Parts: sequence; structure tokens; C-alpha cells
Amino acid sequence: MNKTVLCLGLTPVLQRTLVFDAVETNEVNRAQQALESAAGKALNTARALSRLGTPAQVTGFNGGVAGRKVEAFLKAHGVASAQTQMQAETRICTTLLDRANRTVTELVEEAPAPGAAAIARFEKANLKLAKECAMLVISGTLPPFASDDFYVRFVQAAAAGGIPVVIDSHKAPLVNVLFERPYLAKLNVRELEATLNTPLNTKCEILRAMKDLIGMGAQNVFVTHGPKAAYLMAADRKAWQFTPPDVAGRVNPIGSGDCTTAGLVHARLRKKPLPDAIALGLACGAANITTLTPADFSPALARALAGKVKTNAL
Repeated sequence: MNKTVLCLGLTPVLQRTLVFDAVETNEVNRAQQALESAAGKALNTARALSRLGTPAQVTGFNGGVAGRKVEAFLKAHGVASAQTQMQAETRICTTLLDRANRTVTELVEEAPAPGAAAIARFEKANLKLAKECAMLVISGTLPPFASDDFYVRFVQAAAAGGIPVVIDSHKAPLVNVLFERPYLAKLNVRELEATLNTPLNTKCEILRAMKDLIGMGAQNVFVTHGPKAAYLMAADRKAWQFTPPDVAGRVNPIGSGDCTTAGLVHARLRKKPLPDAIALGLACGAANITTLTPADFSPALARALAGKVKTNAL
């Protein structure tokens, strides 16, 4: 495969992962282990694709000392950078792993505004890339400095070049893209509830909500629910239910949704049927839980877990 997957996002992260025997509030807590990596939804997806053997490049607004560390991480892990430089410092986010209580706490900084000039450079460069990639994968909600229709032009550019689009987002940024008929809309149950402003407590309610997204223009809709059943619905309303695989040695779930996206994209680009691609995606998400840092899973483990995903036509 000569073309790369364009993983389009706006806000990369310099990720710090701190491991504690136990975390006590209002006390001094000393980490037993500290790790530094790069993350953010689009970057996690690109990193996971690279681990699976699919060339990927990632976008985002990147700057300062933290930004240089992000660039170095991408280079070291074989991910092509299509990031746009900005004067502001790339945000730093911190994951706290509490071994005693088996909790994972994420401390997230808000992304800085890159400025009008950087936004214009981002649009010009990535509208061109969206027409030339193997697949456009859009990940994440939009930060305050971007309008709710920010993704639409990139989807239109991809469509003009016959490039399939996968979008992992929700609320208005997703709804605005649905009118452009993306190949796949991916979100979790909580995000689906927020998008349609309705509680979804049963399988029937989830499937009915997925039909609504199909009606808005999505060619396929994929909804995850953590370790619970996931669902796929096609444009003809055919649907499948997937039971994710059990995995031993759970460590850190951060980035598992992005690894799921990467796995299904990797499989689809190799002409696997979409239900089979979903199974590999869920396996990649499960494998990611066993690692300390996002998108650092074993592809061999993911392939083994894919065989344990239960798939049922509904």
C-alpha cells in the first residue's frame, strides 16, 4: 500500500503516565514509575496503525518544547508528521494509575488556540492531503477555537477524491459530517446519547438511535460500549452484535477506542469485510488495555484476541 492513512485531529498531547502504589487525596504521592509519550486521539490512531503495519500520518497544532518531544516520538515510532506549527506550547496531559484501587485518572489540559494564521496553514495543507490519502480518519471533539463545521471541508475534499472517511466524534461536529455520507461513523453509547440527546438503556434503543444516524447520511455506524456488546449497522439496516474479548492483565484503558479505530481501518484497507474488520478493531482495543501507554499494544496479541470476538448477525 503506497498511500498513507491521514489521521486528522487538532490537539496532540505530550502524555505523562505516572504509576502509584496508591493515590491519596490531600497527601503527597510519590510515583513508582513515570513514562512520557505522545498521545491525543488522532495520534493514538496513527501510532496504532503504524504498529499494525499500515503507514499513517497525523495532523495537529503543535508547538514549543512539548511539541518538539511529540515530533521526536512520531519519528521514533514510524509515524509521518503532518502537524502544523504554532507559537503556543502543546498541551501536557497526565494519567494517574493507582494500583491499589485499580483506578485510572486522566488530568487533561485544554488545548491552546493556535491563531488564525496557523489555522489557515492547517486547512491548506490538509485539504490537499485529504484528497491523496488511502483513507481519512477524523478523531476527536473540536476544541473551542474551531467551529462545529470545521471537519466538513476535509470530508468534502476526501469525497471529491473518492477517499473513504471514518469519523470518531459526536454531537454537532459529527452531525455536520453525516450529511456528506462518510463511510463509517464511530462513537460510544455515551456519545450517542449526547448526540441525540436521549438516554439509551437497551439494545433496541441503541439500534434505533443508530438508525437515526444512518438516516442522517452515515453509510455505516459502529457503536462501542466498553467491555459490553458493540454494534454495527449498515445503510440497508442490517446489524451485527459483537462481544469484545476478555483480556487478562488490565493496566490502562486510555487510547483503547483509538486502537479500535486503527484496527478496523487496517483490516478494511486489506479488503476484509466490515464485520471482520470490527472484530480486529475490538481486539486491538482490548490488547491496548494491557499496556501502560496508549497504542503500544502487541499486534500478535491483537490477532489472537480477534479470534475470540463473538459476532452475531441481528
